[in-house]
Amino acid sequence: MAGTSLSRAASALRRLRGGMGDLWWYTLLMFLVQRMGEAINLFIGIFLVPKFLPASELGAVTPLLSVASFVGFPIAIALLPVGKFLNVFAARKEYGKVKALLSDAIALSLLFAVGVAIWLFSSGDGILERMHVTDRRIFIPIAAAAVLTCITPILDSAQRALKCFKGMVVSGIAAPYVRLAAMLLLLAPFGAFGYLSAQVLTTLSGALIGCVVLWLVFRRLGPRQSYAANLREMAVYAAPLLALTLASRIQAPIEAFVIRHRLPDEVTAGYYFSTIFGSIPGYMTSALTVVLYPIISEKFEKGESTDALFRQSMLFTFVVGALALAAVAAAAPFIFSLPGPWRDYPGYSRYVWQVGLLALLRSVQATFTTHESACRRFRYVWYLVPLYLLEAGVLYALPAWSLFRGFVPPVIWRAVDAVWAPSLQAFLSLTIFFHATFTLAMLIDAATGQRRRERAATPGANP
Repeated sequence: MAGTSLSRAASALRRLRGGMGDLWWYTLLMFLVQRMGEAINLFIGIFLVPKFLPASELGAVTPLLSVASFVGFPIAIALLPVGKFLNVFAARKEYGKVKALLSDAIALSLLFAVGVAIWLFSSGDGILERMHVTDRRIFIPIAAAAVLTCITPILDSAQRALKCFKGMVVSGIAAPYVRLAAMLLLLAPFGAFGYLSAQVLTTLSGALIGCVVLWLVFRRLGPRQSYAANLREMAVYAAPLLALTLASRIQAPIEAFVIRHRLPDEVTAGYYFSTIFGSIPGYMTSALTVVLYPIISEKFEKGESTDALFRQSMLFTFVVGALALAAVAAAAPFIFSLPGPWRDYPGYSRYVWQVGLLALLRSVQATFTTHESACRRFRYVWYLVPLYLLEAGVLYALPAWSLFRGFVPPVIWRAVDAVWAPSLQAFLSLTIFFHATFTLAMLIDAATGQRRRERAATPGANP
């Protein structure tokens, strides 16, 4: 009887998967896995970290991780075409090239790690000074995180290209437990250094699982195959992304860095709790982009339309993210009144919905750019690069613009001084304004691009 029930359940799941298709089936699996780990991550973020980190370091942990992203941008530039062409080669059944490209990318990243570590220890003290941190050991996990930030997406791309989604599910299940164990072992004795080291170990565990999965697959793929003949094609693909990568590696860290650098420790400590709860809308939609890229890329390389999948993905992101945002915003005042380390910062509950709105906007942007880059369309680079740089310049320069008092006409000085003062709300308002602008530009681009493709596909239509 039990065997019959299990057989029926398995048959029902197979029918469900067939009806949903790979995109939504694996999105569902990743979504469920991420939610399983979310409780552990919330426990770490709202109990363990505040308990063992002093307020003076609490607001520094997120900006320090963003520093890793910034220092890793040279290797990120070098690896720009890797993720795409792992998918391209897999779609063309050129698995020897997949093997060669992935192994070369990992070797290059490891060499870069050595250079980053040397540079940080010799010239990185200014970073710690601006973060109000003195422990130079922090450079070790920052260097490791900079490399893993580049390697992990490549390993994920290889698994997606080879349809090894089960390995990614296993990694998603293991990651929060590795993070919990590492935090319990390292946070109390080592503070911020232990926190960053635990984050690195979590990412490393996923990378190692990915390496094992790919090694098992590669054993069946035969010998390496040179991709030298594809280098020009890879360069053409990477060229538009070069400027965007440079701009985003400046813009994203500054969004986190400027709050820690310009505002007092007690403000950044309160904001830490706002980000913990406000980031939930982004968690709810992040599973989609993990699966979306390889499926869109494969369909595009085969000459199939991807517009319907794009519309479904954007609708999913908007609806699920908006519902999560509404729930988080409504619950924030109650959550901040409950016993816990956040209770010392009740006024920061009003920032939760703003952080959640940013998370939703970033999710929409990620869905759009994932789709467009998978289809080798880069028109968005032309408007995102100047907007990214404008935001970074405004966020970083406005609080220090008194340095230019002597060069600014008094009427302009008085006008700006009347409406601007460095504060958490001011920084958040500016960031939301810019991200709303990014998102609006992408939506306009998506609508006009789809109309152009529809006209091109209609016989006799005007170009």
